[in-house]
Amino acid sequence: MTLVEVKEILNKFVEKESEEHVSTYNNVALTAKAEGYSDIEAMLCAYAEEEKNIAETARKVLELLSVKEVLSKFAEKENAEHVAEYNKVALAAKAEGYSDIEAMLCAYAEQEEDIARTARKVAGAL
Repeated sequence: MTLVEVKEILNKFVEKESEEHVSTYNNVALTAKAEGYSDIEAMLCAYAEEEKNIAETARKVLELLSVKEVLSKFAEKENAEHVAEYNKVALAAKAEGYSDIEAMLCAYAEQEEDIARTARKVAGAL
């Protein structure tokens, strides 16, 4: 299952949980209240609150998955573009005899690699 598929399923779940289930429990609770069953009303209101909490937790997971996706893409771009560009310019500087600039650019490339590695680790931890 892909990340996109998981996110779609979670989106549908959050909608159903927060709209359908919560409103169903609340509607039946109102009916129970109108008929004088306050104990059943309280129980159904508690169920509605639990459904709301479940939906909120699923929403938070969905947000984390989005962050994971963004961090993963960031790490790829960081490696593919920034590191490669610094290394390319460093080679040109070396060829032209600018070893100090080459060293500086290689250090920048290493920092970019560290940033990408860190982003991948954080994404993996989510």
